[in-house]
Amino acid sequence: MNVTEIMASVVHTVNPRDPVYRAARMMKDHDIGCLLVVEGDRLRGIVTDRDLVVRALHDPATLNHRTMADIMTARPVCCRADDTVNQAAVIMEQHQVRRLPVLDRDDRLCGIVTIGDICTHAPHEVSGTLIEEVSRPAHTLLAETA
Repeated sequence: MNVTEIMASVVHTVNPRDPVYRAARMMKDHDIGCLLVVEGDRLRGIVTDRDLVVRALHDPATLNHRTMADIMTARPVCCRADDTVNQAAVIMEQHQVRRLPVLDRDDRLCGIVTIGDICTHAPHEVSGTLIEEVSRPAHTLLAETA
């Protein structure tokens, strides 16, 4: 099964020049935890609810002057439209991410696949391993590779 079969093709997006408060409002209004930052059909970054807290709210005095480009994760980890669900799960495990933008062959954004999508559609052993690996604290991974 390919990720295109389980991904959301309607994706909430913002522009790199949009103000930070727009992201907070959109996440609240749509009950979502991330927004993809795009220019045209090109992915430029991703902003999560955690990014808002850690990168934007740490200095409330500058909040009104900050943009998506200031707080986004540029060049986010992605998967391809023709990747299998298992391949997407491996990418999530390796990079400890819960969301993957999906790009087509021409590097255009075509959707997003989440850990929830994979857990719903993948075999139990794949989803169980994925949740375990993505949830591991980064310091335990660093200790294992040292």
